Amino acid sequence: MFDFNCDVAQSYGVYKNESELEMAKYASSINISAGFHSGDPANIRKAFLFAKDNNVALGAHIGYPDIQGFGKRKMDLDDAELEAIVIYQVGAIVAYAKTFDLEIEHVRCHGALKDLVNESEEKAKVVANAIKKVSPWLNLIVQNPTTKDIVQKEGLKSAYEVEFTSNSSIREIRELETKPDTLHFKSLEDIKRAYDVIKPSPINYNRVQNQI
Repeated sequence: MFDFNCDVAQSYGVYKNESELEMAKYASSINISAGFHSGDPANIRKAFLFAKDNNVALGAHIGYPDIQGFGKRKMDLDDAELEAIVIYQVGAIVAYAKTFDLEIEHVRCHGALKDLVNESEEKAKVVANAIKKVSPWLNLIVQNPTTKDIVQKEGLKSAYEVEFTSNSSIREIRELETKPDTLHFKSLEDIKRAYDVIKPSPINYNRVQNQI
């Protein structure tokens, strides 16, 4: 069994992404933008209202403070600065969730921050320990099996993600040497196609090792 995840609340101001919540109808986990790379309070609230009405696991979607560049530009932050932006964003989504009597279960990094975590053992540790300071029960979704091991050695649960693309199939993913815990979707077409083959199951920190 796989978890299906997608990013939501990435609209802000006049910039709208109307397909996000349509995709979320087929997901078992949603990653709510924390407002640094995209998102605003109104769209974050809209995502929580969706979650309240649908049985999905919730995560914080965090990135660099780079809304103009959609979080895709690298930033040279020292460890203290990196820890600060992680705690700020995860803490904000955790607090907002509580106003809806909901709980956050995971964290997913965005853009250049995601690349940093998967490429640097040192920075992966910084991010993992920053998340632990907010809640030791969260999962960090990563895109590198080695990074998953690094994060778990720091005492934080981690889930390995593979992106499902137009060229992907559930059968091929099941045959991967390192099987993912969660599949990430960027298009409504792809998630509907995968959903027709297998119904997703959300990530849970107590069973993240047994998703398949």
